[in-house]
Amino acid sequence: MYGAALVVAASAGYRSFLGLPDIGLPDLTWPGAGILLAGSVVAAAAVRPWGRRVPPRAVTAGAWTVAALALTGSCWVLLNLVELVLTGSVRSVDGDSDWVTFGERLCLAAVGALFAATALSYARRTAGRCARCGRTHAPETAGLRYPEAHAAPPAVLRTAYAGCCAFLPYLTLHTLGAAGYPGIEPGGYRPPWYALAALVCGIALALFLLLGLVRPWGMVFPRWTPWLAGRRVPRFLPLVPVWLVAPTLALYGTGSLILAAAGVLRDDGGGGVLGLGGAASLAFAGYGWALAVASVSYQLRTRPSCVVRR
Repeated sequence: MYGAALVVAASAGYRSFLGLPDIGLPDLTWPGAGILLAGSVVAAAAVRPWGRRVPPRAVTAGAWTVAALALTGSCWVLLNLVELVLTGSVRSVDGDSDWVTFGERLCLAAVGALFAATALSYARRTAGRCARCGRTHAPETAGLRYPEAHAAPPAVLRTAYAGCCAFLPYLTLHTLGAAGYPGIEPGGYRPPWYALAALVCGIALALFLLLGLVRPWGMVFPRWTPWLAGRRVPRFLPLVPVWLVAPTLALYGTGSLILAAAGVLRDDGGGGVLGLGGAASLAFAGYGWALAVASVSYQLRTRPSCVVRR
């Protein structure tokens, strides 16, 4: 339906899909509509009988491709949500109300999540594995067994720690700006100390979420959590916010660095790539990619196994 609606809009002359022309990027209205329509065919092949005639690898690859492209297109939805909470509105880079673009990004985020789930479920079914646990076993089961709490592999731990350190240049520059050093903040702005304290608290919460994905206490509530200590952490509790945040930050930070280095994005007075703007992009990209890696590891480590009846 989304693809068909976009075709109708493109035929009527709509050329502002995702607000890309507003920031100097090519219009992707027709390509976006084509990808969504192709995705509908892939989704139908995953559930309809005629889809058995299509090679399973082609269906799985198509579903993952649509999911990846949709999540890429929704990469600014988190910033829109933050803006909506803080200001009660969503605006474009020119300051105009931009609810249509916000709705497009929300729809693409939902499309990406649904296609990722479709690809995973289809791959398991075609491989003869259980759709719930992803393993091969007899059909008679008696519930699920969850793994014991344990830390992520060393490589994932190092990635998570690197993601934590990615905030250091950004926080250092804001601290220097709050201390009165000139040339750091755009327009000579000097952030008040309470704003810096709020930033520190926000970063601390972000690091808490990231470390919870790689440490044992992210699987079982630790002793310092009243009424919950020793209980298993529901998998959706960290993963839902993570998969909302990670694609946005990773793609936004990486894209901002690339576009700023290429001269596409105009300098906002924050020193460009080597200044506050570059430090912010580095923090978003580093944290976002580390969050994505840690979340995949968390999903695999916490994945339950079916208890097979004897």
